[in-house]
Amino acid sequence: MDATQRHVNAALWIGALAGPIAWAADLQARYALVKYVCANGAEWIMWVLTLAALIVTGCGALCSWRGWVDDTPRVRFMAIGGLMIAGMFALAIIAMTIPDIFMRACD
Repeated sequence: MDATQRHVNAALWIGALAGPIAWAADLQARYALVKYVCANGAEWIMWVLTLAALIVTGCGALCSWRGWVDDTPRVRFMAIGGLMIAGMFALAIIAMTIPDIFMRACD
């Protein structure tokens, strides 16, 4: 396997796994920081976590997007799958943020 193929494989795996990892990290960070946010009134931290998770998911989608034009069936399959996974987890991250609009961390 040459260096170019390794870079393509790494980009495809990053595209497929960036969304789920960002979602899981966002979920864990929200649970871990809720007492701190409540005690200090720093609700902006929750928004920063959401933004960071969406950026990581977007970077994963970009990695998958680059594989979209390849003619190799495996590469194209992983690219399309990575794009769908990134979209699904971006929606999940946004859905976790909706309660922050209506409630405070202490509620």
